Amino acid sequence: MRGVLFSILLVVTARAAADPAALQGVWQIASTSYNDEVIALIEPRQIKLFTSDRVFYTYYPAQTDDAPPYLSVGHGTYVYADGSLTEVIDNHSSHELIGQTFEVEVSVSSDGNSFTQIVDLGKYVLKETWARLE
Repeated sequence: MRGVLFSILLVVTARAAADPAALQGVWQIASTSYNDEVIALIEPRQIKLFTSDRVFYTYYPAQTDDAPPYLSVGHGTYVYADGSLTEVIDNHSSHELIGQTFEVEVSVSSDGNSFTQIVDLGKYVLKETWARLE
């Protein structure tokens, strides 16, 4: 019986990971860590919206004494297949990000209500977990 349940779970997880529509919807950041050190989230929390081929996001960057808080926004195109997410930034509040391509490893939960993305930045690893809002 346990073997059958495990097999079903593997099929559901594999199907969610292989489904290019699995990320479509509105997501809110739930947790962030660098090299397994939990980072406090900035409120209001970051939002990402995936359509069939576009990604939009908003967030407040970490504040410094030199800069007042401001809303940062960006959008672009994305491709999601086999656990790999590639985003190409078409426009962004930070002009240096326009035209950049980001590739991350993504795993979608079996119920489709959360996903985790891992970004290997060489010197450190960023891990983010997102919760579905819609």
